[in-house]
Amino acid sequence: MVVVGALILLILFLGAGMPVGIALGVAGVAGLYFTGGVQAVTSIMATVPYRTTASYTLTTVPMFILMAQFIAAGGIVEEVFAAARRWLERMPGGLAIASILASAGVAAMSGSSTASAATMAAVTVPEMKRHGYTDAVATGVVTVAGTLAIMIPPSIGLVLYGIITGNSVGKLLMAGLIPGLMTASIYCIGIVVWGKVRPGVMPAPTRIFSWNDRWRSLKPVWAFMLLTFVVLGSIYSGLATPTEASAVGAFGAWIIPLARGKMPWRAFWVAVTKTVQITTMIFTIMIGAMIFGYFLTYTQSTQNLILFVGNLAMPPWQILAVILIIILLMGCLMDQVAILLITLPLIYPLVTSLGYDPIWFGIICIKLGEIGLVTPPVGMNAYVVSASTGVPLETVFRGVGVMLLFEIISAVLLLAFPLLSTWLPSKMFQ
Repeated sequence: MVVVGALILLILFLGAGMPVGIALGVAGVAGLYFTGGVQAVTSIMATVPYRTTASYTLTTVPMFILMAQFIAAGGIVEEVFAAARRWLERMPGGLAIASILASAGVAAMSGSSTASAATMAAVTVPEMKRHGYTDAVATGVVTVAGTLAIMIPPSIGLVLYGIITGNSVGKLLMAGLIPGLMTASIYCIGIVVWGKVRPGVMPAPTRIFSWNDRWRSLKPVWAFMLLTFVVLGSIYSGLATPTEASAVGAFGAWIIPLARGKMPWRAFWVAVTKTVQITTMIFTIMIGAMIFGYFLTYTQSTQNLILFVGNLAMPPWQILAVILIIILLMGCLMDQVAILLITLPLIYPLVTSLGYDPIWFGIICIKLGEIGLVTPPVGMNAYVVSASTGVPLETVFRGVGVMLLFEIISAVLLLAFPLLSTWLPSKMFQ
């Protein structure tokens, strides 16, 4: 009964607009007080906040965030899109495809979906509109393409999943590579099909770039491409841990624009400030979620749930389907970091007890988070793109609707073929 009361209290706090981390912490403290009294509360509060965040592995999170902020401040987004445009504009729907591949490129140097969507929207949407793309198509493509940043490594979501569940962060980052590239490919194929099915929705190409222009467009981005290769290659080969690789990535993302004269002091300070703000938000959610998780453990809710489900006359795949539907519905309402931290203490032991691969399940969680980021009523990326471009939110969601079909196709493939997620990690040298 106390558990139900704590969950209701959490829902009320979230509905009232209380920050997720605070809501989790307060609901957890209330639950601990009513089950174990003041002693239970003081013993947990005296140790959990420090133990939750005092982790060497957890430094991966601010380092990858800092890497993303330096990249955004260094103006690389415009150069990646310019290069993609020169190579792809002649294709049907070429600018839309260029936006998707540029988003994939930025994702490989970022890790934050909302940051990727915001920066890509500011660069690509005006260009697509200028060439005749409708507001719905232009914003819909960029909104969904921005989600690639939470799948293609480095992914903050996968890092947090690894830390929460105790799985290898390096293997999880590598596991996201094939699904991320596959998803980007499905987006591109979908754009071509969309243009064929509805002629006129994708304007005809207006310019052909020479091969000289195309090769020259790669010059400004080669250093960042090399940096991405070094970060991911060092993790895959076992030469560096994800923590060490993230520090190298952050340092390189600062040095490269600095050497090119594109990192003034103000841009540096803004990047560092945003990193501190985002990291503080994530750590606050982690502390609150850990307090709530201790409350669930104290009441043996997790163990009781596993026993209850184990006694159900349902095959494992049906139980998994129910869990995935719950995660998907939560993704439509909440930020993915919050979803992972709220749900994993309960569902992860259950899923692994059913015999499912934890690496594969992590990829599925992130994929459902992708869908939630662009689905009403919240659809965080849609709000970000709407705010960045001035396009009405309902127009953005109209364009997202078609792209969601391609997202669902990629999700079905990942569910049907776990090897897409597990093959690359199984070949790692660690």
